[in-house]
Amino acid sequence: MSLEFSYKREILRKILHLSTCVFALMLLCFGKKICIPVFLSLAIIFFTLDFLRLKNKHIQRLYNNFFGIVTKHYEEIHFTSASYVFLSLIIVAIVFEVRIASAALLIMSLSDPIASIIGRAYGKFYIFDKSLEGSITFFIVSVMILLSFDFSSDVILSVAALCTLIELFSNKIHIDDNLSVPIAASVILFIF
Repeated sequence: MSLEFSYKREILRKILHLSTCVFALMLLCFGKKICIPVFLSLAIIFFTLDFLRLKNKHIQRLYNNFFGIVTKHYEEIHFTSASYVFLSLIIVAIVFEVRIASAALLIMSLSDPIASIIGRAYGKFYIFDKSLEGSITFFIVSVMILLSFDFSSDVILSVAALCTLIELFSNKIHIDDNLSVPIAASVILFIF
């Protein structure tokens, strides 16, 4: 039963993670002028609710009724990974131009959950707590995303490799990869 719950939780988390690609697509379609106020509003609402969840037992109970199944153990006493998604969304959308921000957000939204699904299903070789198969998948998905934005091949390979390494070491550097990956991708794309 515990294994089934864990599997169900991970699938639901990955579906939610994949759904965040809508923010990158909105940014591409509608631009910063429309998207940034929407993103800021959503981030403020979400951060406020996440903060209140940590401070108020009644709100925490309500949260657990709806989202407890997708909450990891460590998130019970810390901000959820979703908070870091919103934080990176705001930083990247405000600081970087639309093409860079959208590419970086898509890497966060697509590469990580797809890599996790492949790594859990087919992972045989592990580096720290991540599978080599998942890391290779992360790299390939990142390359495909960057190809769709028509960046040069050296930029694509550099950004995909860097983001893969950041994701691989994310638990060791104690920075949520939903924050570190899109910011690192954006900075490298901006430099190049």
